Amino acid sequence: MLIHRTIQILILIAITLTSTIAFADAERIFLENNKAVVVVVTFDQKGEAISQGSGFIVTEDGAVVTNYHVISNAESIKIKAGDKILNVEGLLYIDKESDLVILKADDKNLPKVKIGDADKAGIGEKVYVIGSPEGLENTISDGILSGIREIGTKRKILQITAPISQGSSGGPVFNKNGEVIGIATFLVKEAQNLNFAMPVNVIKDNISVKKAIALQDAGIEDYSKSAEYWFYLGVAYHDKKLFREAIDAYKQAIRINPDMAEAHPLNRLLE
Repeated sequence: MLIHRTIQILILIAITLTSTIAFADAERIFLENNKAVVVVVTFDQKGEAISQGSGFIVTEDGAVVTNYHVISNAESIKIKAGDKILNVEGLLYIDKESDLVILKADDKNLPKVKIGDADKAGIGEKVYVIGSPEGLENTISDGILSGIREIGTKRKILQITAPISQGSSGGPVFNKNGEVIGIATFLVKEAQNLNFAMPVNVIKDNISVKKAIALQDAGIEDYSKSAEYWFYLGVAYHDKKLFREAIDAYKQAIRINPDMAEAHPLNRLLE
């Protein structure tokens, strides 16, 4: 009985220590990075706000990463960075296939995050997301990296258990060292417990781009009408085991872009 009781006490101590360490990591990561995490707000022609997402600053002169779908349909964009409201001069980089953009905010000497390497991330490791879900500005959630999905030959998606919801899209996913390894993306309410992030490596080499393209000249499209939107929707439905919805999404992606190679085998597999 004494041995059994001792084991129980040791297990309880281990659990307590683990929870304490995890909380300490979350607090440290938040304190080090929350000033570099921003709110991205888009406006229509009338100057009325139409959507809100998250983003993060990657250079001191105002390069901000967020999701492509956060800014689709925008006539203008503003960034809330702490107490500052920053104008967006234009776009430094667009990757619609990965649902990512880099915006150029009009400011200098800004705080920035540290960029990590998603290729070195391991399944089961702790991750932390800072974003503004449902308008709750700059909150942190934690979870684990639960999977790394290979989509075709070019793309990977990180699957995480840290909660993501509307407003979190575009927020940074940190490893335990406080380095960004992914960009949170949220597209479908039915799969909100299946959370995805794009590997930061996708945009890593484009952070230093200096020439911005004006928003009106960037050719931004309604993301919900793109093949990429329906493809990622299919991936989310597929992993949620909503197979009929997944088939419909993949078929829509193929209708929009018959050359989207990734959608064809997944659609055939489900059928």
